[in-house]
Amino acid sequence: MGHQIQFSVDFGDCDPAGIVFYPNFYRWFDRGTHALAHSVGLNMARLRAEHGWICWPLVDTGARFISPAKPGDLLTLESQVTQWGRKTFRVTHTLRHGERLVCEGFEVRIIGAPREDDPDKLRTVELPDWMARQFGATPDPR
Repeated sequence: MGHQIQFSVDFGDCDPAGIVFYPNFYRWFDRGTHALAHSVGLNMARLRAEHGWICWPLVDTGARFISPAKPGDLLTLESQVTQWGRKTFRVTHTLRHGERLVCEGFEVRIIGAPREDDPDKLRTVELPDWMARQFGATPDPR
């Protein structure tokens, strides 16, 4: 189950060559992850209030840049959870301008919670099966 958002590339998103400056793709991936979570009823503030969780710190990310995007391009970002483990999950992202593939990327995320011995540091929380189902993912059989 994926979720799509659309947005236009702004002049300020681009480098001096007039194409999207690569860090913006990661900003958009983050936006896609949070829009996906919101679309399935997961609210970061509520999860923190109810469980003490910090959702969803990154532990790995990457991208493959396929074709340039320029100011005025209308991009469609599709984000979906493609892997659900015991303590990490993977979100894949695909960005297109019309039918043209612009970028593919991924994020590996966790649920964090303050460590009891040092509340300024995080510990990784085991991912709940109910959350996997909300994302349309298959929980790890453990």
